[in-house]
Amino acid sequence: MRQGAILARLAEMEAAGVKPTRIAVESGLSVDELTQWKKGECSEAATRALSTWLTGIDFEVAEKEADFVITPTASRILRAFEQARAPKDSRGRRGIAMIYGASGVGKTKTARWVNRMDKGVAYVFVNGESRTWIKLLGSVAEATGSGYGGYPAVGETLKDLILRRIPTGGLIIFDHAHLLRISIMEQLIVFPEEHGIAIAFIGNARVSKNITDAKVTQIISRVAGANVFINMPGEDDLDMLLPAWGISGRKEREFCHLIGLQDGGLHYLENTLREARKIAAAKGTDALDIDLLKLGAANARCWGA
Repeated sequence: MRQGAILARLAEMEAAGVKPTRIAVESGLSVDELTQWKKGECSEAATRALSTWLTGIDFEVAEKEADFVITPTASRILRAFEQARAPKDSRGRRGIAMIYGASGVGKTKTARWVNRMDKGVAYVFVNGESRTWIKLLGSVAEATGSGYGGYPAVGETLKDLILRRIPTGGLIIFDHAHLLRISIMEQLIVFPEEHGIAIAFIGNARVSKNITDAKVTQIISRVAGANVFINMPGEDDLDMLLPAWGISGRKEREFCHLIGLQDGGLHYLENTLREARKIAAAKGTDALDIDLLKLGAANARCWGA
């Protein structure tokens, strides 16, 4: 870790009540060495010791963070994926799922979980480099993650490679689909229409508006109910997540709802809990009380007293 980053972390810990003696002992330094380091006499050995200690705390925090939880919102998304993957006729055509709305409601986390759990699913994060047809196919091929990586064999096209790796009834998820051009979204219809592979577009509200404004009936007609608009995280979503995240207590729940029930709320809440756990680990406790949550939210720039 950079010296500036270490200094900032130590300042946060000491503001939260972690004593310098504890920091020194756990990092393997003497109190004098720690004091001199904070004054600017930054020996390489002391910097390395503090960096190793803080990195260890971060690893402990990562291990304690809850895995994917199937919230009511996640269930809606999963049902849309399955609906798109179901055969539509005797030819085995598949459909299109459209998942759009507010940020921080679990769209991406749900998609990544499905990708981890099901080898028939490819997850593609759309960015500026994957907005052309060939680049996008290359991203899909790379997302299948086996064999030759993102490259086809001799004499094989990118589409051939994708069809070889994703089975009939599989699913290709395009996250941040609002960055895709409508013409490319139309080209992608070849997968559900001709090859029996469903596709899902995930994005903000603009992804639906772009399609509706362009009157792309080829896409709209294939969504056919696999359409999920998510406005904000719901109380039910948070109340399922909080026990998995080790949060209990009335004040703690109310504060987490304050942070989480807004556009981008789950992102803000996850950042809050991550920062709170770092302070808790430095204090030698696992319990996240209201004071630690407030400190975590302040450090994550999600809340100000």
